[in-house]
Amino acid sequence: MVRKHFSNVLRAITTSSSFLLTFVKTFLSVGCRFGTFVHLQRWEELTGRHDIERFAELFDSYGSVDPVPTLDLPEEFISLAGPVPATGVYAHKYLYSRGITKADILKWKIGYCFGGEYRNRIIIPSFNDDGDVSYFIARSYNGDSYKYKNPRTSKNIVFNELYIDWNEDLTIVEGVFDAIVAGNSVPILGSTLRSDSDLIRKIVYNDTPVYVALDPDAREKENKIIETLLKYDVELYKIDVGDHEDVGSMPKEAFRERKQKARFIDRDNYLLMNLLSAV
Repeated sequence: MVRKHFSNVLRAITTSSSFLLTFVKTFLSVGCRFGTFVHLQRWEELTGRHDIERFAELFDSYGSVDPVPTLDLPEEFISLAGPVPATGVYAHKYLYSRGITKADILKWKIGYCFGGEYRNRIIIPSFNDDGDVSYFIARSYNGDSYKYKNPRTSKNIVFNELYIDWNEDLTIVEGVFDAIVAGNSVPILGSTLRSDSDLIRKIVYNDTPVYVALDPDAREKENKIIETLLKYDVELYKIDVGDHEDVGSMPKEAFRERKQKARFIDRDNYLLMNLLSAV
């Protein structure tokens, strides 16, 4: 990708100031992304842009951010990674109906509760960078009117951060079942992304390209997330879910095809997209 070769290009062209100015204008005009946060600072110095403050605001308090709280899984949690117990037949059947494979169960450490506060619910845990449980979702598999009953703790986490590869592109999705389909992804758990969220900081710090694939009925939330990411010059793409209810309802191959057709978004074409969608 262009951004990976930025350092070499910058060193090669800085010997000619006139060429550099022409190159910069051309490079920026086609909406290409460039390098890491440090590289961006250098570009903005050369092109006369002085809006680095937005990055400073993001990272000023980074070292003082409260540590992510940890919690325990429910005492009644039973793993489905091994042979399915008699009490887990319906839980396993529900997962199978949603296209969840044995490999998915092993990767995501999926289990269930047959009793207690989370009775008859699928449990999918989240692990922080240290391998501790930072959150879990509890999804009913027997038709309970409350589909989700999640722990009363902060959602300002990177769900399953332990398994995120920040050097690869990252997909932002709505829920955990969407994330299982999407691969290297983070579910926002029904929330939006604050500009000072831990996820935003890590995306910007690692210069991670981002694909946004939210539910079709979450347009307003999607717009806010896109605006936040564009504010920090994140390399950004939008995946059209099409007629599917959400990413979790798509076969993995169908999602990969949609991802290959994702639309690149920058500040200019995002404004145009919004204008066209309003017509």
